[in-house]
Amino acid sequence: TSTVPPSPREEVLEFVDELVGLRLPSLHICVTSRPEHDIRVVLEGLTEHPVSLHEESGQQEDITNYVTSFVRSNQRMKRWRDEDKNLVIKTLSEKADGM
Repeated sequence: TSTVPPSPREEVLEFVDELVGLRLPSLHICVTSRPEHDIRVVLEGLTEHPVSLHEESGQQEDITNYVTSFVRSNQRMKRWRDEDKNLVIKTLSEKADGM
């Protein structure tokens, strides 16, 4: 039987698991990602105090503000119709899914 090599994502999760397993007192790790199931399963088991910003109410507003600022200040987009700019802002803000 052939074995499938681990994906880069699996390798990173395994590496983080190994680092945490060393229990080094001066080692602090901050990991950020989308809240995808396989990542959450691994990371939630590694800490006593997980912090999730995914559901924070201000996060969507921050994304919308950033996209709006970019669209309004981009030289190429300045020539676009307001309706097109607003569609880009709305679509990117909604599809960002908190990231």
